[in-house]
Amino acid sequence: MEYKLVSSDSHINEPPDLWTRSAPSHLRDLVPHVVSVEQGDAWVVAPGVAPRPVSTSAAAGVKPEDYLKKAVTYAGMRPGSFEPKARLGDMDMDGVDAEVLYPGIARALDTFHDTEVRRYCAQAYNDWLAEFQSTDPARLVALAILPSLDDGDNAAEELRRAATLGVRGAFLSTPVGGRPLSHPAGESLWTAAEELGIPISLHIGAGKALMHKLADPADAHLPGVREAYISTVPMTINEHIATLIYGGVFERHPGLKMVIAESGIGWIPYYLERMEAVFDRHRHYLKSQLTRHPTEVFQKHMFATFQEDHAGLRLRDMLGVDTLMWASDYPHTDTTWPGSRGVVERYFAEVPPSDRRSILAENCTSLYGLTS
Repeated sequence: MEYKLVSSDSHINEPPDLWTRSAPSHLRDLVPHVVSVEQGDAWVVAPGVAPRPVSTSAAAGVKPEDYLKKAVTYAGMRPGSFEPKARLGDMDMDGVDAEVLYPGIARALDTFHDTEVRRYCAQAYNDWLAEFQSTDPARLVALAILPSLDDGDNAAEELRRAATLGVRGAFLSTPVGGRPLSHPAGESLWTAAEELGIPISLHIGAGKALMHKLADPADAHLPGVREAYISTVPMTINEHIATLIYGGVFERHPGLKMVIAESGIGWIPYYLERMEAVFDRHRHYLKSQLTRHPTEVFQKHMFATFQEDHAGLRLRDMLGVDTLMWASDYPHTDTTWPGSRGVVERYFAEVPPSDRRSILAENCTSLYGLTS
């Protein structure tokens, strides 16, 4: 098929019984499950952890002024969140040719109960999503979920297993206070990803911002705290970008590709400029592992996704057009669904056709091996 508009970052909402229906008996009470709360359906990701309402993860088609006005349940959310045929129908409504599928609650894999639970949940999710993708592999791109580097070689082992299922990318969980991505514990994963030609994704929320650092969790309800978190969380992924680049990960793995998802792009040119200054002034006494300029490394090895970003599009030459990928973020609160075509026309009005083709489709189809 001909790809004209591809979402490089869309999401599913895992079926409520995904992990309970086949869990071994000794894990059944430990795996994530859905309960009913005042706000609707909610996930309990581990024993003793407060339920997380599905709420804003199922906002497709809801007006922003109506977010959270009523309880959100699986029965009431769009079936395209978790049913592949319904998903294809929603894509048709939006004029989107293909989507890269990121997890829903499984983005919190690092908070699941323990190493064994995380490994089981990753395997069950990846099996299910590979089947989801099989409904139409030309339009649905499955990303495996992987345990963090803190779980030893589990990430590498699961990536190799998931690759046999046909996944075309992988999402890496990053726990609060976890090992830096340049840690030797990551070498088995980076080696596997490089050998398999599978890009690894970090998603918005991978860098832990204000809401994760409050001394008193009750302070989250103070005026402005949540708005500040939502406004700043895209940029908190910056530490991971710098750690990967300065830590020499791409020097050791020249075929490795990484995706920075849903963090926007307008702030990255300044950040790369700052990294250039650090490279020029500090690399000697810090005994830097980096032999190339940070911008060169970013442009060769990293990709960034965005929904609506005038600043980033105007600075696309500083980023490198080949690093940028548009996304719809269906079905979350930032989604452009069902009006993605109109959004694209508005934001890309002054972008030349060749750049439009690259950012809206070609960069993503090339990265994930989709062929026209």
